[in-house]
Amino acid sequence: MTDQGEGDDALIERFLAGDQAAVGVVDGWLVQAASAYRRRLGDSFDDALQDVRLEVTRLLQDRKFRGDSSLKTYLWRVTAHTCLDRLRAGTRWSFVEYDGESAAVADPAAVPPWRPQNWSADRDLLLRVLSRMEEDCRRLWRMVIEGLSYREMSDLTGASEGALRVRVLRCRRRAQEVRAELLGRGSFSATTNP
Repeated sequence: MTDQGEGDDALIERFLAGDQAAVGVVDGWLVQAASAYRRRLGDSFDDALQDVRLEVTRLLQDRKFRGDSSLKTYLWRVTAHTCLDRLRAGTRWSFVEYDGESAAVADPAAVPPWRPQNWSADRDLLLRVLSRMEEDCRRLWRMVIEGLSYREMSDLTGASEGALRVRVLRCRRRAQEVRAELLGRGSFSATTNP
């Protein structure tokens, strides 16, 4: 429900019809949600916010909002995912070969000056972790590193965006476990900060 007591479906219809009050309510929610990413997005914040607006309009036109949560919560999630996709796409990576496989590592020129002095050891650890990961995880990470959004990954793989998010999360957790093993820290738990 909106502040005026209006239902989400009515607000969506008014938003899609271009009603200024409805557009103002929705845009206010989007700006609030995106503000958490303002600092990290820097100069591209306005572009990211425009991407959010386009994505929200597309999703609402395609009737993707099912009402499992409030419209405001749904729009906050869409905003967060769109901003994170934008941040991920802005990261520069280069690929290096190891044992016939390619692995992504940060381009040294793109790494800030406060980069750790043991960059070589970190890179070696990354390659060792990747060598122990399943091919599915490496394939998903390659798409993420190339800057593909979850929607684009979904188009390529045929899996839903939600399923891909879960798979990437599980792969990340598995990589954290492998990293902990390699560093001799035992098993990884959710409370551990690797």
